[in-house]
Amino acid sequence: MSLTTPLLCKSKLPMIIYERTIGTKNNSFPSAANFPSRIIVSCSSSPSPPITTRSESSYSVRYSVSLPGQNNIVDWAVDSNYGDDEEDEDEEKQSKFCYQSLVDKVVKVFCVRAFQNYTYPWLMEEEESFKSGFIISGRRVLTSARAINLHMEVKLKRKNSDTWFAASVLALAYESDLAILTVNDDKFWEGVKPVDFGDIPAPKEKITVIGYPHMRDFVSVTEGRVSRLGMTRYESWEASLLAFKVKVAGDEGKVGGPVFNTRGECVGLILQWRDNVTTVVPTEVIKHFIQDYDENGAHTGLPILAIKWQKMESFSLRVFMKMEPDQQGVLITEVNPNYPEFEILKPYDVILSIDGININNDGTVPFKRGQRIEFSYLITRKYKGDKIAFRLLRDSKIHEFITELPTHKQFVPANTTGMPLRYYIIAGFVFTTLSVSYLRVVDERYHNWKIPDEDEVLSEALYEERVVLCKVLKGDITTGYEAEEEVQNQVIVAFNDRPVKGLKSLVNMVESCDEEFLKFTLENHKILVLRTSIARVKTRDILKSYRIAGAMSYDLKE
Repeated sequence: MSLTTPLLCKSKLPMIIYERTIGTKNNSFPSAANFPSRIIVSCSSSPSPPITTRSESSYSVRYSVSLPGQNNIVDWAVDSNYGDDEEDEDEEKQSKFCYQSLVDKVVKVFCVRAFQNYTYPWLMEEEESFKSGFIISGRRVLTSARAINLHMEVKLKRKNSDTWFAASVLALAYESDLAILTVNDDKFWEGVKPVDFGDIPAPKEKITVIGYPHMRDFVSVTEGRVSRLGMTRYESWEASLLAFKVKVAGDEGKVGGPVFNTRGECVGLILQWRDNVTTVVPTEVIKHFIQDYDENGAHTGLPILAIKWQKMESFSLRVFMKMEPDQQGVLITEVNPNYPEFEILKPYDVILSIDGININNDGTVPFKRGQRIEFSYLITRKYKGDKIAFRLLRDSKIHEFITELPTHKQFVPANTTGMPLRYYIIAGFVFTTLSVSYLRVVDERYHNWKIPDEDEVLSEALYEERVVLCKVLKGDITTGYEAEEEVQNQVIVAFNDRPVKGLKSLVNMVESCDEEFLKFTLENHKILVLRTSIARVKTRDILKSYRIAGAMSYDLKE
């Protein structure tokens, strides 16, 4: 193992040094998570301590720069499988940018969020979280939507500063897990430059991941290589969007931080990680979100093609569907209701092309650098209201249709705003709205952030907002309804035989009811019945007994 000459970073600071360690030929570097097996180099304006070598298979550099009243710490590590040293030296020559200039663009994101109680939704607790973000053009900061989900207060801090600046949220995109923030205080923007965006990296391309580790006040800089590129299911939503994966250890605090290529261009935002593989939101998705906000003043949503489909790689299947030998496509198996596609697409149609781009039997279309990608990628590039042209095979005949793409309907929202949960109480019945977050708390199938299957949250939903009975409070009026497994956490489908289209719909129907009984029909076909006059009297008693301020959340009173 050999050590190169220290590289000086061109910065206003008197001394910023990071040291590279070049391994011998054919040596590979293990995960950066294995910090006990690394080299630590500490550099400062004072005499440097000796270098301690612990392993010849990995390296990391951690340096600190001391100024009067300031102390900046950056942790720099590598997690890559390298080939020849000559290749690494070539990349070294191409990497002319200064790591310090990249680190200066990264900010720490502090959020006070409302901790929601899905059993007693009128209660609210607070919790704090720390994530990362980075400066983009227009005096704005880009971060993960997860970083400010359920936000009540958001603050930002720059490197080398002890000052937290109050931030406001300009736009949120839960589908792509992105958020845009801004700070009104001019001091926050002094001397900062936004990132420059680059193209999506190629597989095996070298990249740099930057962010604040969890509960740490220094910036971590980690190098790795792109291991995979394609359509990926984002954990914060059930939608599948473009993403790429990097073989570097993840960290909750780094979520929302930037990813750079060897030219110092930002190529993505840290989304999520698992098993030492970090998933990154690429710039194509980021630019889509920013452009949507710039043009509309808000995030208008991502279009969706509300179908289920299967590949047509089977020769027998293609013959059965009467496809010609030169025809390729995918088979529609289901079209979800309440979408425009429901009017023109039918089960067992074969989609041959979208917007003139032919679809292969394996469901892929041409992508960058000669690669192929799932055809749903074509949908994610569009904006709300864009037109889409289908070429179909139906009953051995070619059909062409043009329709307008809708945005994703949140039958079961992935997240909610940073306010107390919406709720409504009548007698001892407590109703709220169903969400993915709710399912993860009450249903063991979705623990560990597993996303509910699309069948369970979309195709069975009749309306955009589903109302759920989250709790039956004990009282003489609810006697006989306490069996949790039978009634609690059940979706309400009808009230007095009229469909429930949302929580506001239920409140209006119950509050204006002049019938003798209140009848609630559950999704499991069981019914709950209360005498109307008694239920209204008992509601006041229940609220007083449980010390609940009101029978409904403030938004439902409007």
